[in-house]
Amino acid sequence: MGVQLPSPFLGIGLFSALATAVLVHGFVKYLHGPTPDVRREGLDEVVDVVIGSIMFGALYSMLIASSIVPAITHAIASSIPIGNATSLANYLPQINNAQSMLRWGYLTALSYFNNVTGYYSAFWGTVLGLSAIPVTSPFGLYLQQSTWYLQTMVTYTIINLGLIYALNLIAHNAYWLLPLGVGLVIVRQTRPIGTFITALLVIVSIVGPLLSAYTVASLTKPLSQLGALLPRGQPSVEYLGGVLQLIINQGYEQALEMQTFDVAVDIALAMALAASYGLYRVFDETIVDVLPL
Repeated sequence: MGVQLPSPFLGIGLFSALATAVLVHGFVKYLHGPTPDVRREGLDEVVDVVIGSIMFGALYSMLIASSIVPAITHAIASSIPIGNATSLANYLPQINNAQSMLRWGYLTALSYFNNVTGYYSAFWGTVLGLSAIPVTSPFGLYLQQSTWYLQTMVTYTIINLGLIYALNLIAHNAYWLLPLGVGLVIVRQTRPIGTFITALLVIVSIVGPLLSAYTVASLTKPLSQLGALLPRGQPSVEYLGGVLQLIINQGYEQALEMQTFDVAVDIALAMALAASYGLYRVFDETIVDVLPL
């Protein structure tokens, strides 16, 4: 099971509360301010709320209530080749609803993260179990030492899958994080934090599903061959023997594919971080120029 998500009304409630507080405070200062400067500051706060509400409506429509995000995601994925005869768009669902797309990215990332971590736990359980029995302890030692490269790549893959899951979790929560971010934008003391949250949500809403699709395209084959995507349960002796044989015979080949995945994901995450900072700077400069100071 995934993380229990807040109510969709939480974000709108937070935004409404922040906007109302700033609006009331601005009107009080404007109507009863003792000096012209104080009254001007009150008017500025009212204008902040108006412009912030317009910004919230535009971004909420783009990220949550329209097909803009799925269209952008599919357009970017269509330009990313996977193999010689297909593109990343083939691994995205044909969804025109933003919330459905973000939910798919979240559930896909969660599924792969759980499967790989469960597989690695089972692997080490097998190694420790074999090592604990004197008769099979040499085999347990051999299994541990002969698969060190595979273990290293699985460890890095788990870390990257955790980051992909985290990005998709943030994107999946955009319906309440976006109102919170824009709400913080209209409060001057928290404007940098709100701007960063807003910029990050715009980027991860596109990057998250793309990385989930890349996970499906890159890891399905190697993880399936290693037995990491098989239904977990109480494995039979034949099942366990088959998985061990795959680890020994094909571990190096599958580890190479995971290494390629890890490098590509690290580059994508670095680019997403740079894009988030760049968009943050754009929002910050625009907000400073538009909203009264």
